[in-house]
Amino acid sequence: MIARYPDLRAGNVPLPPAAPGYDPSGDAKQLVRSGTPSAALEPIPGTQLLDSLGFGQRYVVRVPETWNGDLAVCGTPATRSEFANDTIFGDFLLARGFAFASSNKAIPYNGVFEPAILTPDPSLAYPVPFDFERLRQMGSVIRAGMLWPRSVGIGEWNDDLANVTIAAKERIAEIAGKAPARTYAVGLSNGGGQVRSLLERRPELVDGGLEWASVFWSPERNILTYLPKFLSAMPAYVRSGFRDVTAYEAIVAAGFPHDRVQRDPAHPSLWDDHYSSMPPFYADLTTFMFARLLDPGSESWCGAPPNVPNPVTRICDGTPNARGLALPEERAAYAPSEAAKKKIAEFAHTGKLARPLIGIAGTADILIPPQHNFIPYMEAVRAAGCSENYWQYLVEDGPHVDSYVSFGYGLQPQLPFVWRAFDQLVRIVVESERPFGAGKMRKVRTPDEID
Repeated sequence: MIARYPDLRAGNVPLPPAAPGYDPSGDAKQLVRSGTPSAALEPIPGTQLLDSLGFGQRYVVRVPETWNGDLAVCGTPATRSEFANDTIFGDFLLARGFAFASSNKAIPYNGVFEPAILTPDPSLAYPVPFDFERLRQMGSVIRAGMLWPRSVGIGEWNDDLANVTIAAKERIAEIAGKAPARTYAVGLSNGGGQVRSLLERRPELVDGGLEWASVFWSPERNILTYLPKFLSAMPAYVRSGFRDVTAYEAIVAAGFPHDRVQRDPAHPSLWDDHYSSMPPFYADLTTFMFARLLDPGSESWCGAPPNVPNPVTRICDGTPNARGLALPEERAAYAPSEAAKKKIAEFAHTGKLARPLIGIAGTADILIPPQHNFIPYMEAVRAAGCSENYWQYLVEDGPHVDSYVSFGYGLQPQLPFVWRAFDQLVRIVVESERPFGAGKMRKVRTPDEID
């Protein structure tokens, strides 16, 4: 579907209706601090195209009337929709005259809360083990769109960004009468991982990239090698009221940023905000989803309520009848098999950058800690002999996504740093500017330090 609209900005341009696991406007709002104003102060008239490249795949292209002739394609965070980038990148890019494209990575929906007895495949459902709003007691599970009705692997995510880049260029040529002169790739979290891979494997498609809080993949260092250590120590830490020194030291020793605690009953611990205190229980759910996605030897069965114990309280309200990775203790003890490592090797990051790339990460990122995702990628880039094409900025007090800033903890949003870094990337590409610090990581406290 293609149409011209008087305003392409988020909240103004028409979007498809929401459906279970599919929230076009909510996906974007959840990634910014509450009250964050749009980067576009005035309406942006232009054309929006909604299209698909195949089963379950969707993408959006927007071209402002005052198009500057260039394109920015977005990798997509988590397993969110094609509209997830609207607030963090879309308005910012459109206001600067860029055409904008984003996809859902061929993942048909994000996740659906449903009763265990109704889930279509009990081997792929994550049974909620925590007592938030009685989700565990009701036997609630999360059905993940990247696992059902089919597994959509990370290699496919990477191919999707390349294919969307090609398709967007073609469709923009149809809309505007000419193809983009330059193309930039930008992305957050899993989307940042896509950007890294695009620049490594398909550099002919882009002129430069910006990656933010990006996931790093190698057979030996990845989400599945560090998150289980967090899951193993968190029950004792939460039970102690966030005072268990042994558990605390174990988590820090495992490469996680220090916890931040405060006197707020809704958000007492930044670590627990990623564990048991609020859906979707990121650290636990992420471990389950990626182990089931990547490890052909993994097993799971969610069972019927009462199916799982709460790992913090150890209460189950009956005899657990789940098994395998559906059990909290199995996720906490998980280690990738050799088969999983082999699968990861197929799409692992190489650091072989033939185009300029700027990286942003935060010192308070609990889900994608810099120690496991930012630093290792710099090491890979250096090992590949490509340091001259990579700049890293580590933002003091930056969380994984800016919505956590609303919870307190002394956090600061990273979005101003990201936008500043994109402007720097444009100067690198267009003006051949070579900023100080290529091949090094710089800690920054204000956006002005990115110069």
